[in-house]
Amino acid sequence: MIPLNAYPAYIRRGMIYLRFPYRYREFLLDRIIDIFEENLGGIVSEEGLVESIRGVLSEENDLRVSNMLYHSMLVFYRLETQKIPLILSKKRVSVRDEWDLRSIFYGWVQEKFGGFIPLEERENALEAFCEEFGIERRKLEVAISGGIISGYKLVRRISRRPSVSDLVHVANFLLIEKTLGISEDVSIVFEGVESKGTFVKDLVYRSKRARLMLDFKVEGKRLKCHLYGPLQLFKHPSPIYGDGIRYVLMGLLYRHDKWWLKATIRYRKRRCIFTISSESPAAEMRPPWTYTGEMKSLEPFDSYIERRLYHILCRMFPDSEVLRESSVVVTSNNRIFLPDFTIRSENGEVHVELVGFWTEEYARKKREKLDEVYRDGVENIVAIVDRKLYKYFKGAKYPVVFYDKELSIARKIREAIAKAVRK
Repeated sequence: MIPLNAYPAYIRRGMIYLRFPYRYREFLLDRIIDIFEENLGGIVSEEGLVESIRGVLSEENDLRVSNMLYHSMLVFYRLETQKIPLILSKKRVSVRDEWDLRSIFYGWVQEKFGGFIPLEERENALEAFCEEFGIERRKLEVAISGGIISGYKLVRRISRRPSVSDLVHVANFLLIEKTLGISEDVSIVFEGVESKGTFVKDLVYRSKRARLMLDFKVEGKRLKCHLYGPLQLFKHPSPIYGDGIRYVLMGLLYRHDKWWLKATIRYRKRRCIFTISSESPAAEMRPPWTYTGEMKSLEPFDSYIERRLYHILCRMFPDSEVLRESSVVVTSNNRIFLPDFTIRSENGEVHVELVGFWTEEYARKKREKLDEVYRDGVENIVAIVDRKLYKYFKGAKYPVVFYDKELSIARKIREAIAKAVRK
């Protein structure tokens, strides 16, 4: 995700606006690509590349635009640290790379100077180390500073020269991603969605992975969603959920044809509103991983308890399928439910929902949701609930099994699932 110094945003009357690159003339953006191509295989510096971009956009006073385009170009190019042979001629020490040399140098500084070289002794200290270990002064300085002194080799990451549209689409993606990354909550409408399709399943799955609250309603082929974090239930400002929100939505926005989005943003200690729709030129975007192949990996389980419960269910029901977040259940009231586990056998299927201890308000919301799902006709559900939440789930009409840290509940789970199957 791009840093704030590469985020050209401004606030006007409570709304946040972005300087998207499609507003700039195409020949200027093409000239920026030329700069990278002309330096391909050469030694460059980050500052030099950014200054070159600023020279192309000489009429643009917002320096964040140049930084944004620089970070966008790094989707297609990368800066490689130069490989300099490192040999300590006076010490029989193995030095494989700069990290080894830095470790040796910092250990020497710790031994000779107690971890800190006074400024007035710096020159003498460097000379003393080079003399003692037998290494050139320049190579030591390059190793300590990384590529700051020596520069970097510019390498293209893809097989062809990127086009202006490639640059614009990637920059659009990075800007919207950053905006959602500092958001508190998002309301979004997707048009043309099948309620039982993979799109809805992916949306619910990602929300559960990110530990976000997702309220949504299906109206025909229109899906209305509200995505937010648990602390929003207490009306607290909580931008900590932005990273999860961008993870949930960015992979869906670029793949869907028609949508509208409104987000509450926390920017420079101010709360503002951001809106965008698929009709905007800024919505023409393409994620970096479609060029680089690098995607964010997910942990297979959210928690230790979830992993243990999965293995318990597999051992208890060896002749059944134990599926994790695979069934999209649509109620008679068009409510969508994606249970944590589904157990399928020749006798039918049971949905298992794990409710861990989080916040009291979260527990209430989860109880309300399960009650509504049950009332709407999905009676084959079992809730596995942290014992600390007993008061919120007592009296439920569906089977509830309370667990503690030992998770010694196999017999109770078997009885609960047998009861749910009979229904």
